[in-house]
Amino acid sequence: MLPDLGKCALLALLTVALPMAASAQDNGLVLYGAGSLREAMTDMAALFSREHGIAVRTDFGASGRMRERIEAGDKVDVFTSADIGHAAKLVADGKASVMAMFARNDLCLLAPADRVSAGSAGALDALLKDGAKIGVSPVKIDPLGDYTAQLFDVADRVKAGSGAALRGRAIVIDNPPGTPPAQSGDHVLDALHNGRISLAIVYCSSKARFAKLDPTLSMVPFPPELTVGPQYGLAVMKGAKPEALLLALTILSPAGQKILAASGFRPVTSPDSP
Repeated sequence: MLPDLGKCALLALLTVALPMAASAQDNGLVLYGAGSLREAMTDMAALFSREHGIAVRTDFGASGRMRERIEAGDKVDVFTSADIGHAAKLVADGKASVMAMFARNDLCLLAPADRVSAGSAGALDALLKDGAKIGVSPVKIDPLGDYTAQLFDVADRVKAGSGAALRGRAIVIDNPPGTPPAQSGDHVLDALHNGRISLAIVYCSSKARFAKLDPTLSMVPFPPELTVGPQYGLAVMKGAKPEALLLALTILSPAGQKILAASGFRPVTSPDSP
């Protein structure tokens, strides 16, 4: 059976009233997503297109920037955010009809293997080591930055004074529109390679991608006492094509949740194993 949260999300999506005047046109649906969802939502769009014969055009970036583009007038059918806050704001502002949480993630420490030799148990010590320069994402613009700020607050409760120390070592890595492509394939890796930072806080779901880009690096999840639990939310826009509802349900479906799990996310609506 689905968890209560999954049931509520499915019920809300099934009963939401979307305009039915137009069907999907030749250009199909438009899905905006968080950068961390690029691989998963690209696969999701392909699944949806195969099953329904409707093309899905995707675009990815920091969730806050993608939300701002929608607010500025971009025509989008479904928005998938790395947090539930940006999706909820679109609903609250009357730009989206409904939202639902569709996945969870975790935070990991990305660094050369010799800096985190103790594994998860040594993650906080690695961040607090003399000379550590911590790569972080921008707050408000990128939910990863907000989750990192929460992590620093939790760390301060685990080890008094560590919150201020971590903030003092944080270096924001951002790639706003117009930023040249990363030489390594990722701007965080560029910063690691050129010495601007010595380690970084990233989503655990990106483990496979970072391993492919630089197999010399280690990615270690933070221990349970430092868990902050990223929650991903989707929103169906007002005025979206009716088929946008099918796309949202595909993301919440067992097949969609399987894609998310394969991409390193923690599903929220997968059926219990027999």
